[in-house]
Amino acid sequence: MPSALGRSPSFIIAFLFLAMTCPAIAGENTDSVSDPDFAVQGEYVTDNRGMHVIARGDGDFEIVIYEGGLPGAGMSSEPPRRIDGDIDVVEQLIESMEMTRVERVSSTEGAKPPPNAIVLFDGTKESVEKNWKGGRVEDGLLCEGTTTRENFQDYRLHLEFRTPWMPKDEGQKRGNSGVYHQGRYETQVLDSFGLEGLDNETGSIYTISAPSTNVCFPPMRWQTYDVDFTAARFDETGQKTSDARLTVRLNGILVQSDVAASYATRASIMNEGPEPGPIYLQDHGNPVRFRNIWLVPRDLQAEARRPIVIGYERFYASRSEPSADAGELLISGLACSACHEHATSVDLPTQRGPDLSDVATRVRTDALVAMIADPHTAKPHTTMPDPWGTLSTDERNLRGRAIASYLSFADTKAAGQPRRPEEQKAAPEWIADGEALYHSVGCVACHQSFDGSQVNASTTVGLGDPANKYSLASLAAFLQNPDHVRKGLRMPGVAGPPLDAKKIAAYLLRDVTSILQPGQMQREVFHGVYDSLPEFHRLTAEATSQVTGFKIDDIEPKVEFVLRFRGSFDLKKSGKIQFRLSNDDQAKLIIGDNEMQNWNSRMSPMIGTFNLEAGRQNFELQYWQRGGGIGLAVEINHPDYGWTDLANVLTTSIATDAHDWTTNHQQPAPELVQQGRIWFAESGCVNCHAMSKEAFASTKKGPALADANIERGCLATDVADTLPNYELTGNQRMAIAQALRSYRDPIRETDDQRLQHLTMAALNCYACHRRGEWGGPESTRNGLFHSTVPEMGEEGRLPPTLDGVGDKLNDQYLAKVFANGANDRPYMKTRMPRYSDESLKGFQQSLVRTDRRNEVDNIEWNVSPDEIVITGRECVGSGGLSCVKCHRFGDEVGTGIGAIDMLKMPVRLRRDWFHRYLMDPTKYRPGTRMPNSFPEGISAFESAFDGDPAKQIEAMWTYLSQGESAREPIGLKAEAILLTASERPRIHRNFFSDVSNRSVAVGYPAMVNLIWDTEQMALAKVWKNSFVDASIHWVGRGQGRNRPLGDAVVSFESSSPLALLSRVDAEWPTESARDRGVKFIGYRLDSDGNPQFRYRMGDFEIVDRIVPAATLQPQDPKADQLRRPVQLARTLEVSPVGETADKLVWRIGSNNVEVIAKNHFTVAGAEVLIDGVDASVMKIGDHDEIRASVPGDAKIILSQMIAW
Repeated sequence: MPSALGRSPSFIIAFLFLAMTCPAIAGENTDSVSDPDFAVQGEYVTDNRGMHVIARGDGDFEIVIYEGGLPGAGMSSEPPRRIDGDIDVVEQLIESMEMTRVERVSSTEGAKPPPNAIVLFDGTKESVEKNWKGGRVEDGLLCEGTTTRENFQDYRLHLEFRTPWMPKDEGQKRGNSGVYHQGRYETQVLDSFGLEGLDNETGSIYTISAPSTNVCFPPMRWQTYDVDFTAARFDETGQKTSDARLTVRLNGILVQSDVAASYATRASIMNEGPEPGPIYLQDHGNPVRFRNIWLVPRDLQAEARRPIVIGYERFYASRSEPSADAGELLISGLACSACHEHATSVDLPTQRGPDLSDVATRVRTDALVAMIADPHTAKPHTTMPDPWGTLSTDERNLRGRAIASYLSFADTKAAGQPRRPEEQKAAPEWIADGEALYHSVGCVACHQSFDGSQVNASTTVGLGDPANKYSLASLAAFLQNPDHVRKGLRMPGVAGPPLDAKKIAAYLLRDVTSILQPGQMQREVFHGVYDSLPEFHRLTAEATSQVTGFKIDDIEPKVEFVLRFRGSFDLKKSGKIQFRLSNDDQAKLIIGDNEMQNWNSRMSPMIGTFNLEAGRQNFELQYWQRGGGIGLAVEINHPDYGWTDLANVLTTSIATDAHDWTTNHQQPAPELVQQGRIWFAESGCVNCHAMSKEAFASTKKGPALADANIERGCLATDVADTLPNYELTGNQRMAIAQALRSYRDPIRETDDQRLQHLTMAALNCYACHRRGEWGGPESTRNGLFHSTVPEMGEEGRLPPTLDGVGDKLNDQYLAKVFANGANDRPYMKTRMPRYSDESLKGFQQSLVRTDRRNEVDNIEWNVSPDEIVITGRECVGSGGLSCVKCHRFGDEVGTGIGAIDMLKMPVRLRRDWFHRYLMDPTKYRPGTRMPNSFPEGISAFESAFDGDPAKQIEAMWTYLSQGESAREPIGLKAEAILLTASERPRIHRNFFSDVSNRSVAVGYPAMVNLIWDTEQMALAKVWKNSFVDASIHWVGRGQGRNRPLGDAVVSFESSSPLALLSRVDAEWPTESARDRGVKFIGYRLDSDGNPQFRYRMGDFEIVDRIVPAATLQPQDPKADQLRRPVQLARTLEVSPVGETADKLVWRIGSNNVEVIAKNHFTVAGAEVLIDGVDASVMKIGDHDEIRASVPGDAKIILSQMIAW
């Protein structure tokens, strides 16, 4: 493509024209644009890279190349490359990487001040005189070196700045200024374009905190700071009680999240103290300019109690102007439609409060009372409104107790007994496992981290006090299926096995689960010389103790002793329970009439299954140690815990039927139930919360949202006592009001892009995924996404972007991943959670409408389906395009990084997308490590289908579509020992699957192979291409059975093709040939090394010769009758050596037989042509077989050509 710079003299003119006409540059210092270097410096992008060109003066440049894209716009975490060069180097890089020059604009540039803002500078001389001490204005811009007249405490500041053109200066001498908050804490201003992003560069809190990413624009471009500032707090003695805190967005991108400033900047104009301070724009001797400066005072108390709706907080809360989309997110997140009729063009999930039908079985009484009485205190930032207005604390608590009592006694089966959560203790290892899961599978994408990582509080859903709220059983059930009680997709469920949810619950409830006393059992020790386990009732123990585990290593001496453990555990339901017993020497487990015994000296586990009734289970575990190694372990596959140490489920010192393992200060009161029911209905609880046991008529319904008064009701500055109070901030009220105004217009059709964006914002999909210009992990959370394979970089750590997802994924998988979640990338610790709500169907259909493309034509084949599969396997293998070098294949990780499983690709992906992706991976996933196997449309593997990319991709798709039945590709296993036949046949004798232990495998140089079964005297299997991998038997202990390594494996004969029968249509023997007295004589090799298998059947000697058909000279002309290429030529030489009354019968086929012509058949998927006798189809029992009678009076040769 033509260079963006070009070698012609016109390139300078073109760039000067751009500089003089671009709105961002027009009217700037003409000295800057007269420098030719100015037209070259700047930002450049391509699909998967970004580049900064930094002017250093006199035609020299520093070039920084970023993988993935520009900083703040797709840049990966890989360190950038830095190059020094002149204009020729810049031009070469732009041309070679096909770069395009871009001029980004901050998303908050030109932000208008809201009605409650203090406008500090609007370009007028009057605003300078009113607000700034010694302020100077040049060309309508505010110069550096000035301070506001007014002092401020807590605020949100918007400010726009421009650094000057100073190419020959470096470091702190290049475009330096600063914005000092309260005159104390500096957010640095510097020409930091292309720098590392240190704590003294733009975006930093000077010397305190470096920006999370350096998104500084080039010099002479307008940039924005949006800063939420919280002043330090001091007590009455002047001692600081909390540091100042700053959240900073540079050019619209979050670079500092609620960072504490523990000291004032060195050049501050005020010391730390309780008094407010001014905004100070530092003069560092460089002509930095400012414009559009305004400030909004903050009410921290109100902000601390505001409801947090993450989509609103992340994308709209910092905007100065309200938008209808922001209001839609709040209306959905606050469940406004529960009380108001809602006519909207955006079909967002209908969120509601939790179903309270069985809340008393999930939530402890104290937590229930606290949330009802004062929701904003019990759970700050909750989306539940406060229904009680100005009621006193005592009156609130009374209502909380009454409604909680009603909910606790509702529908109780036992009169007078309130319902409570079911208690369950955690296995000891669950807390540590749960901590790892909580911080890896995706919980911290929405919730706080407990590992010391600082996350953005405004985009964090608080957990409250789960240990005081839930039992382990109730929290685990909720984590698995939140939608069961919280409709409208307020939270997705944890994908993965149920035990993972229990472990996460155990971690979150660790303050309770970690203090439970472990159960105990009795241990008796008996030293003595025994040959096996004794009769314990005849012995007297030398030592008896109470233990919490199956401890044996403390016993001295450690030889010649027996032990007996006796304890109990509980089962809630009857059923079959598995136990796993591992021991050295001998051990026996006894529970009632069930017992299992393991003799072992290597701790090899033994699994047994016991039929147990519900209730208390008393067990006895006996152990005998003679000498040598010592070891004992017994595990149970418990219905509640999965596989765990039996000691973990011992009956605890806390009774299993006990309730409320935490201390509840509030108890359900029967006398308050009726009053609680009345208040539940009258206060409007029923509007949001379902109660399936009773039907309530709501007494609190508001007007339709389109008719609502935007200055009254819930949106009033002072909400009336009789109405629910959400504690909305001013910005939240304005956003909702803007949405309500939009309802008064005729409902407009929402375009798909708006529906998709609002749905993803409402569900917080953007916490993990990026789509278009929206979302992706926040900078403060990016480091919380982990991979087990660091070499995979961002691809192995961060969830994929959703650009084109409706094109990429097929309909079935897209629906499945929403309903069930997914964990198809085992190297990526974050899992896709599951959303079980039907309301996402519209979202799914919208993705398909906007994304789906159908551009790939069907392939016209001139080869057999088998050849397509074989070639696809070859392409995937190490001898082809080497996909297997990086990708998993089923359960096999392979030899490389173990990227996503190839067998899942046809299950997940669309064929059309698969074709297009393989032709150009970086087009669909910028920055991917996936290589392009077809550069410029040419295959790197020319021998398959003459290098035709479309046919090779289609063959791979066809091969992988076989799923679990697909043959593993060559090169999958690093330890593979591939046996091949070079010049002569290769013979390999060992154990193979589906054949007897007495079998011989033969691989031929012509790339056809067979297994001849010497137990059945049968040609058991034939296949093409690769022979066998001997590593299974030649490495390690040699256990297991081998399988053919190649393609097109046909199970040809399951028993001997010849048999002695009374008549030709008699039943075929079911015994093996060897059991029928057939004697295998052995095999001989001919001059070319081909084996000839010989055996005796009654008074006949048979020689079975099988060779590749391609080696026959001359070629048999009858081969032309076959529709497929002939692979093997076989002869059965039958020689009588005596007389027999039985007939010798040849069974050509008994499985899926079909007649093509005389003596021409299909058998077991292969095509055969016979000679020497005439065969026919016979009805044998309920199926057809092809048989022929073999004359027994003279030597005869039966021939068979086999094609498949």
